[in-house]
Amino acid sequence: MAVIQREFYRSARGPSPADEDWWALILDRASGRLFVRHEWQATRHGGVDDFEMAEFLKDEGAAQTALVDSLFRVHADA
Repeated sequence: MAVIQREFYRSARGPSPADEDWWALILDRASGRLFVRHEWQATRHGGVDDFEMAEFLKDEGAAQTALVDSLFRVHADA
């Protein structure tokens, strides 16, 4: 299965420097599915959640803003 993954946002999660969240845009080329994967790691637990694009974008937050910016904004270094 050919999967293309691009991380677009990462943030601190908790008191430990190693506790963090990260989000990636995933394209599963075999199925044609495009979705967002949220992974997190904390001192006592970690996990993964997958979100369909519409579900992810209906909330407002830093991760959603980062995804829209990475897809549609022209950056100064471009």
